[in-house]
Amino acid sequence: MIVQGLAPWLQLLLVLARVLSFIITAPLLNRRQIPALSKIGLAMILSLIVVAGGGVPVEREIGTFVSAVVLEAATGLAAGMVASWLFASFQMGGALMDQQAGFGTAAIFDPTTFGQVSLLSNLFLSLSLLLFLELNGHHLMLLALLRSFTLVPAGSAVLGVSWAQVVLAVVAGAMSLALRLAAPVMAAIVITDITLGMLGRAVPQLNVLMLALPVKAGVALLVLGAAAPLLLGVGDAFIARFEVLLAQALGAMSP
Repeated sequence: MIVQGLAPWLQLLLVLARVLSFIITAPLLNRRQIPALSKIGLAMILSLIVVAGGGVPVEREIGTFVSAVVLEAATGLAAGMVASWLFASFQMGGALMDQQAGFGTAAIFDPTTFGQVSLLSNLFLSLSLLLFLELNGHHLMLLALLRSFTLVPAGSAVLGVSWAQVVLAVVAGAMSLALRLAAPVMAAIVITDITLGMLGRAVPQLNVLMLALPVKAGVALLVLGAAAPLLLGVGDAFIARFEVLLAQALGAMSP
């Protein structure tokens, strides 16, 4: 049995398990540049707000309480991963453009992931984070986290078939957005390849292979520069889609 006097602290621990696991995996907040103490402090403040609002049940049996804490951590991780998968679409779109434009071999070290990333992939990820901040996406994300305790009370989440359907919808939406982002550059590169192929047939003395790399890179950069003003519209649509999918993910976990 759990001592009654420990109930407020156990409520805080239960809420903290979901909030902290969400912050660890959520986009922008999961960046390695943010100190771990800052993440823990933010999670503690948000958890105190939820506990102060009341309505957080605590199981009296120790075994049941531990299971509830583990379930809360899984709930926060699942919600944060859904949000981060949407941001992965920008990286996927940039990677597709890199492969077509010839930038794929010019990989750089990313200190946030301790791995190599391509140039346009890293550029689009940075742009997505800037748009996310500019359009107050972080506010929507934190509000959704706080409201999740109303939709999904602590210790009552269900990760079943409905949750799997939402995950499939998120993955499909991320892939669709990646293709839409890369479509202008990929179309321009295909036209450039066809033109170079015809030019190589017409002028056999021309070394098309040596000419193709700088030409395709230049075409890709010109198309990106021309399409740059459209990114704000893409950001608006992305934030709206982000809010809808996050709400669906939380709703799918409700009992």
